[in-house]
Amino acid sequence: MPNEVPSAPRNQTEARRVANAAYESRCCVVCGLQVPTCLTIAHLDQDAGNNDPDNLAFLCQTHHWMYDAGLYPIEAIKLLRAHWQATKGVPSHKARMKDAGVKAAVARKRRAAARKAWVTRRSSAE
Repeated sequence: MPNEVPSAPRNQTEARRVANAAYESRCCVVCGLQVPTCLTIAHLDQDAGNNDPDNLAFLCQTHHWMYDAGLYPIEAIKLLRAHWQATKGVPSHKARMKDAGVKAAVARKRRAAARKAWVTRRSSAE
């Protein structure tokens, strides 16, 4: 163990200061929770002394535990963090859901027409 490099001491106050300065949107990067008292600062490389902004992410307590348990890969957390910074913490489902109802109605009509054609062909073949 003599070759181990000791990590810097844990300093959560410093980590929070760095994260607040680096990220305008302060919400859990997984669920979008924006309650400041419920947010924790996750050190993505698990080194509590590494307060580089790229190594920090806001997570609610539940998602912080899940990240620490290995349920989320570091790449996913970084992508989600970038998403919330780009949307400034405002969830938006419009871009991908604006025509979902129209597409579903067309699909139902198409299935009904295909079913009717199949029944017609089958009855004429008998």
